[in-house]
Amino acid sequence: MPGENKRIDYIDFMNIYACFSVICMHCSGSVFEYGMTENRLFLLCLFVQMIAHPAIPVFFMITGTTLLEYRKKYDTKTFFRKRVIRTVFPFVFWTFFYLLHPVWMDGAPFPNIRQFITALSNNEGTGIFWFFYVLFAVYLCMPVFSLIADKKNMKLVEYICILSFLAVAVYPVLTRFLLPVYSDIIPPFVTGYTGYVFLGWLILRKEFSKKFRVCVYAAGILGAVLFFFGTWYLSAQAGYTDDFFMQYTSLACYPMSAAVMLFGKQIDWSRIYSRIPAEVVSKTASAGLGIYVIHLFFITVAEKNIWLKTHPTYFTLIMPFVVYGVSLGSVLLLRKIPGVRRIVP
Repeated sequence: MPGENKRIDYIDFMNIYACFSVICMHCSGSVFEYGMTENRLFLLCLFVQMIAHPAIPVFFMITGTTLLEYRKKYDTKTFFRKRVIRTVFPFVFWTFFYLLHPVWMDGAPFPNIRQFITALSNNEGTGIFWFFYVLFAVYLCMPVFSLIADKKNMKLVEYICILSFLAVAVYPVLTRFLLPVYSDIIPPFVTGYTGYVFLGWLILRKEFSKKFRVCVYAAGILGAVLFFFGTWYLSAQAGYTDDFFMQYTSLACYPMSAAVMLFGKQIDWSRIYSRIPAEVVSKTASAGLGIYVIHLFFITVAEKNIWLKTHPTYFTLIMPFVVYGVSLGSVLLLRKIPGVRRIVP
């Protein structure tokens, strides 16, 4: 599908990829057990993590792609109202759900009032909800970021992306392996995931030459090699999993993520749409956030299965497909119940 529809199509498929990849990462936790698990299992999980790791950066790039131009559709008040309905309500409900989960699953003591409060304020419901806190921070910056995201400011956006890459990807490598560099030299507005937000918009709005795309893909492949072998080497040296190159803003992950997003844009999705109805793709993609908040419950249930505990390889390779399918079905079903949609985005 040419033109604007093509952009919408690739965002849908990137959303599906990112959502499934998050589940893959959460089903390959043995990667964090170097020295405590078989080397073959560690390497398998590391490979899965390498394939799936661009998921979180892709989520933030999708956020930039879809929201940086919100002023063309509605005002800032409406923007925040929509974000609250879309993300804050589910965040609160599912934080309390996971806080109470051990009570009715394992007989743990009922949380006190302070624990309910800190579950929200300090991410003590479930660790994977760190994503929401970063997302909320990005939302708070959107009224400012949206003023920059304009075609007349294309060079400025490119500058922000480059500066962010240097700050969050190159700087840590410099300070760890070469020489110490005083941290206050890092411009504060390009730290964290800011670069990914603008990079998603840049990939959407700019047409890149074939030569440039090839360079990005080559950088992505080199990033994948660095991710796998760099993590393996550092972990072997340390005797435990050294996740330096596994950070989502690392020198390994940054080019991988950019390559994945750019590749997604360049694919001709019309061939897939000739086999899969557009409505199916759209519904599946729209369930992404709902799958994110609910999938951990099904992983936790599966982890209690004795057979799966003794066959971690099968858990790593098969469970992502099972959990994704069950989570997707649950989200689509729960959305049909009146009043439930606000907690199942």
